[in-house]
Amino acid sequence: MKIKKEIKMNTITNPLDQNIELGKVTWLRDYDEALAESKTTNKPVLLFFQEIPGCSTCVNYGRDVLSDPLMVELIENEFVPLAIYNNKPGKDAEILKRYDERSWNNPVTRFVDFAGNDIASKLANNYQPLGLYNKIIDVLKGLGKDIPEYAKLLGDDLKIKYGIASSTIFETPCFWSGETSFAQFPAVFSTEAGWIGHKEVVKIYYDKELASVYDLDAFAKMQGFYKTDKHESYRIDKDPQYYLSKSDFRSLPLSAAQKTKINYAIPYKANPESFLSPKQRTMLDELRIKSI
Repeated sequence: MKIKKEIKMNTITNPLDQNIELGKVTWLRDYDEALAESKTTNKPVLLFFQEIPGCSTCVNYGRDVLSDPLMVELIENEFVPLAIYNNKPGKDAEILKRYDERSWNNPVTRFVDFAGNDIASKLANNYQPLGLYNKIIDVLKGLGKDIPEYAKLLGDDLKIKYGIASSTIFETPCFWSGETSFAQFPAVFSTEAGWIGHKEVVKIYYDKELASVYDLDAFAKMQGFYKTDKHESYRIDKDPQYYLSKSDFRSLPLSAAQKTKINYAIPYKANPESFLSPKQRTMLDELRIKSI
């Protein structure tokens, strides 16, 4: 039994003690084992070819793309993650040759079924977080799978984090109500209560492809809010997302988009847990048990 356990462990990476090129994902390292798990779970294999240890591109990919907690969970929940080193002899080299991939190459991601057949075009020469995210979403949609709510919010967060989202600030009579009001606007990714001088304001990040600043301004005026162009002295309030900060959710490691959605859901009696990932839900349950 001991021998079997050691063999099993050797085919799985440890995110707490692995090369940065692999990010924080727990990867299988045996091709046949990954295909077998794919057949059992009905999950496709995310087949990741990576240089270990690798160049700066490989290092950056592991750090910037494969280490975001929600990205990690999306990969582990929806796929069977399999890492193949493109600069190692033996079994890795055999799989590299099977898929006609180059050795000592930058990251390449393929998506295959339980028989090892491609189910989508591969992702190569795209080393941005949104590149992998968009590819994953397209693959899941192509398979007819539902996209988890936390996964949708991950896309919003990546747009904020990497400067694709636009931002602006509105003056409000009460920034707590301002946050929940703007959270209802479809193009808004996240909200943040703050101050400019002694005036309460809400900073928002939004999708400029879905709405212009003029659309937001029209919506704001209906709520009694006004756009301000004086952003220099902006400072965040000590209690942004007020309703969330008074709830059990405050102790969870949430993204900006998750905080905004949950902060809105609580006072409007929606289901805030619907925006959590499975790991976050488990953490919330554990927190609640401890507080009893």
